[in-house]
Amino acid sequence: MAWKDDINFSLTMSVGFRIGSGRAGLGVDLPVVKEPLHNGKYNYYTSNLSSSLRGVLRKSVHRLIQSTELSSLAGLEEALFGSWVTEVGTKQKEGKIRVEVISPSSQNIKGYTRTGIRIDEVFGSVAPQALFTYEVLEGDREKLTLSFRLTSTFPLSGDEAALILAGLNGLVYDSIGGFASRGLGLIEKVEIDQKFKDFAKQHLEKYLGK
Repeated sequence: MAWKDDINFSLTMSVGFRIGSGRAGLGVDLPVVKEPLHNGKYNYYTSNLSSSLRGVLRKSVHRLIQSTELSSLAGLEEALFGSWVTEVGTKQKEGKIRVEVISPSSQNIKGYTRTGIRIDEVFGSVAPQALFTYEVLEGDREKLTLSFRLTSTFPLSGDEAALILAGLNGLVYDSIGGFASRGLGLIEKVEIDQKFKDFAKQHLEKYLGK
């Protein structure tokens, strides 16, 4: 039996998070990635966020394979996520899953600016021209919840679904985006579509028990 539907899930952030643009902006040294909209506002839910979450999910799956009874499913990691980008000289394989971010219509997101201090990595002291500013995103009135949809180009086997469920559950207290060392991007809660959980749980219990 295989899973053929999309998988909807959401992450509630403990504090703000940032997906950096990689270049300086106007008024802030390190802005977040955003796309301007016609009404003068911005869309913060870009493909960069989807790509970042997919990477964090793979890290969670890989960690569980290395440290639990799921080690027997190691071969499925590449089928789901594709080859590691560090694998040089081998034929690259594309994974079967995609992650799409869903912009929440009921929650406003706001950006604000923080100030940081660069530390010299050699001497451990404040570096020259140490002060810099960086942009952070958070919910306007409550903790920010990010919603995602996971799709697969082919149906997921029971074992593949088990890996994804374990990986999603393992995201709690992990981080998404940059500046995790400053407390940003901490995932406080993960909510997963109940129908998928019921399907994947029966396969996951074969390896981890109830």
